[in-house]
Amino acid sequence: MIKIALSLMLLIGTLFSKDYTLDAKYDIHYGFFGTIGEANANLKIDNDTYKIKLEAKAQGLVKILSSNRVEIYESTGIVKDGLFVPNIFISTKIKGDNKNVRRYLIDHKKKEVVLLRSSINDGVASDSRTILPYYSKNDILTLFFNLKYLLGEDFKVKDGQKFVAIGASKRDGKVNIENIPKQNFRDIAKLLKKPENLLTVVLNQKIFSSQKGEMFVNLDDDGICLSAVLKDVVMFGDIRGELVSLIKR
Repeated sequence: MIKIALSLMLLIGTLFSKDYTLDAKYDIHYGFFGTIGEANANLKIDNDTYKIKLEAKAQGLVKILSSNRVEIYESTGIVKDGLFVPNIFISTKIKGDNKNVRRYLIDHKKKEVVLLRSSINDGVASDSRTILPYYSKNDILTLFFNLKYLLGEDFKVKDGQKFVAIGASKRDGKVNIENIPKQNFRDIAKLLKKPENLLTVVLNQKIFSSQKGEMFVNLDDDGICLSAVLKDVVMFGDIRGELVSLIKR
């Protein structure tokens, strides 16, 4: 369940300057369980380099059921022509005494991504090295931080526009981002608080055990995600994420 909570927190793109820090906190809600998790995102830009860190934790009953699961996602790289360009993307998942780390080393000149895995499961350590079957200029964090620049001021997906991100689908990194059809817009807007710019996102991962794996997101004019809803999750119903605090400096 914490992976579902984390997925709701990925859309936190923003405008920035040469020296910039952003801290955002999101709460995850599900029905009568109330708040089941939280995610904290941090962006720090120092001249032409950046670091993004996103940490998600389960709370309450979910914390107990998930063995105090924590997931951390980190992206580091450079800022070039107004876009985040990652060099390293790290995914860390901790559950009890088990820990799994994936380090993606991105070579933009060779258009190659090397994946280094290290894990400790039930006291047994293992390591591996593979080359991904695909390449992308973005990881799953930078894609959404760059979203405003990729879509434009109106946040509209262009015909034929495709999105790929390291850390998304294992097979090809595909991410579906779509405009919401006019006939569905009013109903979906009712699900989100103070709707502004609405999009449908599918990350193409097993965590989306809903009818279509669709997540509806509500972005402000700076590209910051204000709220999100993952509809009709099997056994859970709607899971909602909401921005509860935002600090820029």
